Amino acid sequence: MKNSMRKIMIIIMACSFFLINGCGEDSMSEEDLVDGRKMSGEQKLEEVEAGNFPLFWESTGQEGQQFYTLPELKGEVKELLGDNYWPEVDLSAAELERLTGITEDMFVDFLAERQVLDAHIDTLMIIHAKEDHVREIEQAIENYRSTVIEQNKNYPQNLSKARASRIETINDYICFVQLGADTTLLADKGQEAVMAYCLEENEKALYVLEQAILQ
Repeated sequence: MKNSMRKIMIIIMACSFFLINGCGEDSMSEEDLVDGRKMSGEQKLEEVEAGNFPLFWESTGQEGQQFYTLPELKGEVKELLGDNYWPEVDLSAAELERLTGITEDMFVDFLAERQVLDAHIDTLMIIHAKEDHVREIEQAIENYRSTVIEQNKNYPQNLSKARASRIETINDYICFVQLGADTTLLADKGQEAVMAYCLEENEKALYVLEQAILQ
């Protein structure tokens, strides 16, 4: 975001989206979120993509295009979420390959950031894929997500956060968001409450990424 008005507009639109679509839905099952591409109830990603938000310039009357580097894309997410953005350590290409199997010949560039301690799992990945490797990278990220879910089955708050993670392909950019920051205060309300909160944080992140990439 280039100014506070844009930040406010995005927060309002994102929160309104979840108020409209989240009310009256049945509780989310693990099957609903098994690949990070489904939302609550019978709604699927194709029906509730980040792109379903109004375009920013349609809401404000501003137009124009701007190319964003990967650090700038992360900066958009970080600025929106503020203190609720917890990833802080960049992954190297070797670490990315170790975790996901994605090799350097598969992408143009990448940015991957996670928390310092393995006990915490907030993660952001933005991978600019080579055209012939888009689906291969998507599958690798899906496999990585499944692994994180499996590894955290005995840690309820992390499990809810992992199940709420999202994968979205925007042009040739594969984005993986596993955010939510501190969910301690929601723990007493159960896993569904933690998942709902993390889903909202992830959707806000995907929204700003989509708007920036598609400008």
